[in-house]
Amino acid sequence: MQETEDTEQQRKCIIVGAGDFFGMPVKPAKCDYIIAADAGYENLKIMGIVPDLIVGDFDSMHVDGVQGTTGNVKDLDIYDDAEKAEYIHHLKKLDLDGVETRVIDPVKNDPDMMACVRIGLELGIREFHIIGGTGKRIDHSIANLQILAFLADQGARGYLYNVSQVTTAIKNTSVRFPDTMKGYFSAFSYSDHSYGVTEKGFKYIINDVTLNSLTPTGLSNEFVGTEAEISVEDGTLILVYGI
Repeated sequence: MQETEDTEQQRKCIIVGAGDFFGMPVKPAKCDYIIAADAGYENLKIMGIVPDLIVGDFDSMHVDGVQGTTGNVKDLDIYDDAEKAEYIHHLKKLDLDGVETRVIDPVKNDPDMMACVRIGLELGIREFHIIGGTGKRIDHSIANLQILAFLADQGARGYLYNVSQVTTAIKNTSVRFPDTMKGYFSAFSYSDHSYGVTEKGFKYIINDVTLNSLTPTGLSNEFVGTEAEISVEDGTLILVYGI
C-alpha cells in the first residue's frame, strides 16, 4: 500500500480484529498505538506482538492459554443486568498477559471496532489501519466500511485490509499514488453523490464527473506505471486497490 497526501508522517493506530488474518501488512513503529479488538488479540499473539490495549465485550475470544481464565466467556445478551454487571466486573479483573483491557457492554450501539477507533481519535491519532476486519461476516465488513467513511468525515484516514487489497475512504480531498503501483483501482461514491471526481494517470482518465451511490461506475480502473491521482471536490469516496 503506497500513497501520498499533503500531510506529515504521523502516529498510527493499528487495530487488529478477529476476522480473516493474513499477517501484518503494516509494520508497527515504536510510536504507533496497537489495539486488539476482542479476539483480534489471538491474531496478535500469533505474530508475537503485544498490543497497548485490548478492547471488547469478549464474546468471541477463545480464552484457552490466556492467564487468569478458565473457559469461554458468556453470551452476556441473555443475562439480566445484575448477572451481566457481575460478569463484566469479573472480566475487568482478568489478566490478559499483563495487557491493559477495556471491557465494553455487549448491548451497545458501537461494535468493538468502532469503540477502538473512538479511543484512537481521543488520543489524537488521525491514521488508522484495520487488520482482521473482513471475513465470513459480511455485515462486519460493511460496518467497517462505514467506519472508514466515519473517519473521513472526522478528517482522519482509515485503511481496511484483506489478503491482497486495501480499502480507504476520502472526503473532499485528493490522493496521489507513485508510479510503482500496479493492478486495479476502484472508486465508489459512499455519499449519495460525489461531485467533481477526477482521476489522472490511470488507464481511464475522468475529469470533473459526478459519481453516485447506486451505480458502480468507478469499478476497475487500472494503474499503468505512471504517477496517478484521484480527487473529489464534494463527497465521500471508497477507494480499493492492491497492497
